[in-house]
Amino acid sequence: MRFVFVHGWGFHTGIWHDLIRHLPGAEVSLVDLGFVEGGPKGQMDWPSDAIAVGHSLGVLWLLNRAGERASTPATAGFRALVSIQGFDRFCPPIPASRVAGMRRELKRDAGGTLGAFWRACGTEAFAPPAALNIDRLDEGLGWLMDWDAREAKGHLDCPILALAARDDGIVPEAMSEGVWGRAEIHWSQTGGHVLPLRHPEWCARHVLDFAYATDP
Repeated sequence: MRFVFVHGWGFHTGIWHDLIRHLPGAEVSLVDLGFVEGGPKGQMDWPSDAIAVGHSLGVLWLLNRAGERASTPATAGFRALVSIQGFDRFCPPIPASRVAGMRRELKRDAGGTLGAFWRACGTEAFAPPAALNIDRLDEGLGWLMDWDAREAKGHLDCPILALAARDDGIVPEAMSEGVWGRAEIHWSQTGGHVLPLRHPEWCARHVLDFAYATDP
């Protein structure tokens, strides 16, 4: 059973550590988007029959990559998709002005900006200020402002699983429901915007059930 994991903005591959421990025997590839140093080494390629698991912006990145490659699952780079608090576009429904403000603050005080973001996500400081790649973080905020992968998601002809948290302060309930459909989401009552950190076993259980159910 193969998986590829893509983290979100402001994190590195280490966000998946505890979740992966609950996937015994799995073959795992990790994508490192370069926002923060300190996680396990990542890569930018993986087996095409892998199940793609993205957190937050990681889902948008996967959908954008699929849209660039083709609109069929055979060449999208994965055989199924798991969204953990992800989306097919961020702005709107989140106002672009809010992200633009973060870009200004990032250049003024990167450590403070990320510290406030991690607290809003529901976790403590994820990495020290020296680990931050400010240029790459700014680029990622640009993706959040500009990328729209709704068409790519619409073209995916593969199974999709969506996990979300009721108390997510970054991606509200209504936003998740608008992207994935109210009846299609598996909800955790808690977890903030960091389900892989706060409820890794819960996430892993849903990922495994989904993997077995969609195994060709």
